[in-house]
Amino acid sequence: MNKQIDTNLRVILVGGSSNVGKSVAAEALAKRLGWRCVSTDSLAKHPGRPWPQNKKAVPDHVSEHYVSLKADELLESVVLHHRRMSPLVAEFIWAVVKNAGAEKVVLEGAALWPFITAGHHLKEVGAIWLTASPETIRSRIHQSSGYVNADPRSRAIISKFLERTLMFDRKTTQLVMEHGCKVLEADEYPGTQELVNDIVSNLRADLPAPTQPRR
Repeated sequence: MNKQIDTNLRVILVGGSSNVGKSVAAEALAKRLGWRCVSTDSLAKHPGRPWPQNKKAVPDHVSEHYVSLKADELLESVVLHHRRMSPLVAEFIWAVVKNAGAEKVVLEGAALWPFITAGHHLKEVGAIWLTASPETIRSRIHQSSGYVNADPRSRAIISKFLERTLMFDRKTTQLVMEHGCKVLEADEYPGTQELVNDIVSNLRADLPAPTQPRR
């Protein structure tokens, strides 16, 4: 059985919520294939994680974003942002697909779900969506944010980010599944290489094409 990815592919989408491991998996996949790895954050960025990054303080506008909005409003905000980003994502993908000389790309990010659910099913584009258990997402967010040692205000902001993240994970995972995208449970794998192995297996040329969802 052919264990290599479909040779028609020029773009592989690795989507998923924050803290499910998509960036690490996408980078490992790109390295294995000899492709370029690109994040949708490089196209446009929504207010990011509300805790210090690279020893830099959280910008005031980011803190205010999470303080002023409820979790469901935060979800609506990021969903709207991703919809607005959709033309940029599609333009980027089409540029790689149409240019036979362009470097092949693994594109990763949470903002990929509008493109995946648009029903393109291009032979040059493969897509995988990653999810994880609420316990895994919570543990990773608490660890990376320094939640245990954070002050009460910071804890409240982190907790709101966590709640929004869990809501986003549930919503988008269901949406992409309904549109035939393969969903992988990231915490079912002992390590990144095992996850990448399964991603490659799900992008083989001998697999049937995804079917259109029933209306």
